[in-house]
Amino acid sequence: MLDASLSAQLQQIYSDLPVTVVLRQRPSAHPKHAELAEMLEDVAATAPGKVRHVVEGEPAPIPTFEVAAEGRTATIAFRGIPGGHEFTSLVLAVKYAAGQGKRPDEGIQARIRSLKGPVRLRTYVSLSCHNCPEVVQALNLMALVHPDFVHEMVDGGLAEGEVEKLGIQGVPTVISLVHENAQVSVGRAGLAELLDALEE
Repeated sequence: MLDASLSAQLQQIYSDLPVTVVLRQRPSAHPKHAELAEMLEDVAATAPGKVRHVVEGEPAPIPTFEVAAEGRTATIAFRGIPGGHEFTSLVLAVKYAAGQGKRPDEGIQARIRSLKGPVRLRTYVSLSCHNCPEVVQALNLMALVHPDFVHEMVDGGLAEGEVEKLGIQGVPTVISLVHENAQVSVGRAGLAELLDALEE
């Protein structure tokens, strides 16, 4: 699935991962399960021993996986296949989970840590959306800074029933599971704007 150029880039990006990162995919009878498995296998193959792909856990109705450092509880999850613009979100999630990647300054991190937990967010995206990855990546970063914060990206194209039920009109839409699916943010937003919305 990954072309030679992209594989070479990932080999470089993941060459200095300090810990092993696990891509834990849940079993699924969905027709796209194998496609996701192939993508995650290809990503893992770019960093043998540093990135592992496993299939385990409770079955999921649509392709689903978590990203976490080995031995740690996952706080970043993806429901759907993060192709297109969201592939970068997957690449960065591995770096973030390993404790790498650009972090916000200490003042912003302190604000993130002081959010009243638990924080359970879900971002509905479209894989053709240009603004979605910025929101997904900002919330994934927060999930690794805050002690009780879980974020899941959902491909709205594979979760049409949910999108309809929640009345989602545009992407990205961030909802809070703790606050009865209240919308936290809709449309383009950076880390600072998302943090403001969460503090409110």
